Amino acid sequence: MEILEQEIAKIEASIDEYDEADTLIMYDSIDAITNAGYQSEAVEPLLQLFERHPVAYFGDPGAIVHFIEQFDGEYENALAASVKRTPTSTTVWMLNRCINAGARTEEFMDILKEITGRADVDKGIKESAQEYLDFQANR
Repeated sequence: MEILEQEIAKIEASIDEYDEADTLIMYDSIDAITNAGYQSEAVEPLLQLFERHPVAYFGDPGAIVHFIEQFDGEYENALAASVKRTPTSTTVWMLNRCINAGARTEEFMDILKEITGRADVDKGIKESAQEYLDFQANR
């Protein structure tokens, strides 16, 4: 198993009964991923981790989000695709961060709007998407 897969498995195994990933394990795993030389090719597998655990808490922003966001201009397409597939608490929040930064605002607002009407999305995630839409409308 590759280092990337091993470290993602460690993070995943650290998610407790309260749907919270262990902060120290996340930081150690992201350090290991970085030290192994992974760059933007790690973004998609990390987003898939979020998708497998849509309501889990991975920090705000936390080690994983910091790692992904360092690839500004590269990760946004993968993020948009991930949110369209399986919106999660973390990825919807990340999408809002992109909007705050002025990245692809109209496109990302449309994705948030779509989420609010989806029957297959957790109620809390839909509520977060609506809160971000309301926040952006009042900026």
